[in-house]
Amino acid sequence: MSPTKTLSIIYDGQCGFCIRSLRVVRAFDVRGALRLYDAHKVETMERFPMLKGADVDEAMFAVAEGEEPYRGFFAFRRILWTSPLMWPLLLLFYFPGASFFGPRVYALVARNRSRFGCESEVCALPTEQPRGR
Repeated sequence: MSPTKTLSIIYDGQCGFCIRSLRVVRAFDVRGALRLYDAHKVETMERFPMLKGADVDEAMFAVAEGEEPYRGFFAFRRILWTSPLMWPLLLLFYFPGASFFGPRVYALVARNRSRFGCESEVCALPTEQPRGR
């Protein structure tokens, strides 16, 4: 696995928690390796046919050329490899037992993500504008 490969992140673009989390991750992406794609856009799923039928509403996915797609906890762990600024977190994500507990914690957070501060205007989805004005 090369840390400098372009890494495509397919995420829930309707989730304020997801958007804010990826904003933070992108701030640490000093190599510019991350490309973010909203799973709710048709063109995203056309671009990543290997994710057809995947549970993109329940987990983010990371896709790098020549690698199998990573899901959830393992996608986040793969993201950490993209920037030296995030490498210290790898100790936590590779700590013994992380592969067992990590996906469970990720799933718990994913199930409850709407509770993690999406009550501000920052997280509000844009409302559809009336037509004809």
